[in-house]
Order: sequence, then C-alpha cells, then structure tokens
Amino acid sequence: MEKDLITQALQSIYIQNGKDLKEVMQYLTMKHRIDVDPAVLQMRLRKIILEEKAVA
Repeated sequence: MEKDLITQALQSIYIQNGKDLKEVMQYLTMKHRIDVDPAVLQMRLRKIILEEKAVA
C-alpha cells in the first residue's frame, strides 16, 4: 500500500533531512496546497516513529 503525501513529506523532510515540522507544513502548503494542523503532523510523526521501532 502506498503512503500518503503527509507521511511521505514527514519521512523525507523531517526524518531524513532533519528539518522541523514548520518546513514540512510549508512544503505541503506550497507544493500540494494542503493545510495541516501542527498537532496532526505531530501525531502522524509519533505514529511513524512507533511503527519504525516496532519493525526494528
């Protein structure tokens, strides 16, 4: 199953490049015209991190 845009942005910008959540929000707004609440991004990020720990 393919990952959605928000998950892809979090993984590539926040996790791989070490940028902050503001940059992820800016990327989603500018490139894809998606407005995301910071709390939603934080919850998604926690979920991604927990899934990675479970796999490892």
